[in-house]
Amino acid sequence: MRRPVDLDQDRVVALVLRLSGPAILGISAHALQMLVNAWFVADLGAAAIATIAIAYPVTLLVAALGYGAGIAAASQVSRALGAGDDDRAAASAGLGFWLSLPAGLAVTAAIVADTPFWLRLLGADAALAAEAAPYTALATVGTALMLVMIVGGFIVRAQGHARLSGAVMVGSFGLNILLDGVLIRVCGLGTAGAGWAVIGAQLAGAAAYGLHFARARGPDRISVRWPGSRVGRAALAEALTLAVPATGSSLLAAVAMALFVEAAAPYGDAAVAAQGIALRLTLVAALPLLGTMAGAQAVLGHAAGGGRRDRLHRALAFVLTAALAYGAIVGGLMIVLAEPLAGLFAQDPGTAREGARATAIFAVAFMPVGLQLTAATLFQAIGAPRRAAAVSLAAQGLALIPPLLILPPLLGYTGVLASRVAAEFLADGIGLALMLAWCVGAHRTGGAAPVEGREAMQVAAAHEAAHQGT
Repeated sequence: MRRPVDLDQDRVVALVLRLSGPAILGISAHALQMLVNAWFVADLGAAAIATIAIAYPVTLLVAALGYGAGIAAASQVSRALGAGDDDRAAASAGLGFWLSLPAGLAVTAAIVADTPFWLRLLGADAALAAEAAPYTALATVGTALMLVMIVGGFIVRAQGHARLSGAVMVGSFGLNILLDGVLIRVCGLGTAGAGWAVIGAQLAGAAAYGLHFARARGPDRISVRWPGSRVGRAALAEALTLAVPATGSSLLAAVAMALFVEAAAPYGDAAVAAQGIALRLTLVAALPLLGTMAGAQAVLGHAAGGGRRDRLHRALAFVLTAALAYGAIVGGLMIVLAEPLAGLFAQDPGTAREGARATAIFAVAFMPVGLQLTAATLFQAIGAPRRAAAVSLAAQGLALIPPLLILPPLLGYTGVLASRVAAEFLADGIGLALMLAWCVGAHRTGGAAPVEGREAMQVAAAHEAAHQGT
């Protein structure tokens, strides 16, 4: 049996790879599911593709709560374990679910109660809103179930159990692919079948994590009751300062996508569908990077909590280098293969042509994305919420909205696509600038954490002393 990971002593690069591998595998299963889903839906026409594209920002409103709470929980759990405080880690893990599930269920209920309203609010016209409502309502319920999988995955990776997270994701998204084929093709349910497939798959994933946490003992246990005084006001406030910007960045992403749809709508269903194809291909390309960041966050956070700045810096250097190399290679391949890639998910020539054009342009923006992802992961892991928020909010919306408001009136549909490139480069620049400032501060302070005031990492003195000379 393969020995468990040792977040204190294993070599940093091997540790990042070992924790990232299962996450990449699981997230790649998500990528495969998204591609297969798009392939099934492509036969239903441009309107069906547009339905999936416009539904995504709505479901993201729910998923955002899970990402924010999960990022906060992973940061707190990994640092608590690094400091040797198992009780605080258990309470912080439970807090992650309390911050996401009640709010997620409330948002889900509001969306399901009047789905066309939310679709119109996020950019769809009346006809598209009516067409997309059944799938969107079902997919939103599935996303609410996914909250358990999102937060649970962050927590178990922070505990060093990346293989469990990968196994649950592979199983869940593999089931989603199977259900897509049965419900869309065999049963002929169309986009509604895709929605039911999401519900079935996410229900299985939520059940798997429920069973794991019910059986967990020792440092792997979590507290399912409201943590209360066991966490303390300071820890709750820290969780919120980490979760709220991450959630806000995902919500901004939903708003930005809605603005994209609204900006492309005057150019017809083919333009909206083309953006849906390009965005999905770009997201699929980014998923292995997100898996790497998920594994790296546990290493960075554990090193920060234990006062191991040498390990923190080595992990950061490796992750940044690997992310930039991946972005350059995959982005280049997307440019070269834009036409055949878009052709897989569009039957009519107009949609395929516009999809290839959008994919090539979005690929240019994708190449340096490792800068913003690495910066956000670093600052989330070490408990520097203001800097994490600056990168995340820029990457997911604030940097996109100004060019999207300025360029389309000047350049037409080309301006819509160019807005994506301008926004991504701006967010990458912000991430690079903040990381450089952090590294300069670390050098000036002799390796101490260069974060100010309430952003400063809390390192247990006794635990830090235990590592001196190692």
